[in-house]
Amino acid sequence: MVTKEKKVFFAYTAFLTILVIIGFSLFYIFKSPENYSLVIRIYCVIEYSILSYLFSLYIKNKLVKKILLLFAIGYILFCVYDYLTEDTNAIPYILGTVEQTLLLFLIVYYFFEIMQETVAEPIYHKAIFWISVAFIINSAGNFFLFLYSKNSFNDEPNFKDNTQSFIQQLLLSKTHCYVFQF
Repeated sequence: MVTKEKKVFFAYTAFLTILVIIGFSLFYIFKSPENYSLVIRIYCVIEYSILSYLFSLYIKNKLVKKILLLFAIGYILFCVYDYLTEDTNAIPYILGTVEQTLLLFLIVYYFFEIMQETVAEPIYHKAIFWISVAFIINSAGNFFLFLYSKNSFNDEPNFKDNTQSFIQQLLLSKTHCYVFQF
């Protein structure tokens, strides 16, 4: 059965895979760093928006759902401000760091909420649990990668970031097919 959660996760993997391919092409094939930087910012906005929406489907607290909406709007405004004020040729490592921090807090809250309720079946039998585990590991790793990149590469893009992002989207697509049995 195709549910709203499956559609959201499918949209996540589809949009982000397309954006990774576009960003990879703009930077390495067309040598257009200013367009690449814009695609990276769009990537960050879409990734955070879709993931916060996905987790809002599972979070039961109405106040937290409203706060998630405000955080998404605030993050979008922050991305626009960053694009207007920063060098357009620079890689937006700060946006990635902020996004990963917000996602870490969101996932930790989701786990906190799940632990507060009693359930008939173990939580590790649900697909959202494994998706949450994957994203908490991914967000923690990306958080430190972005902090390190900002301080060490002086805004010079490196092949490691792009390759990691590309492989991440391929693995998420494969996980999507496995978990939801498409």
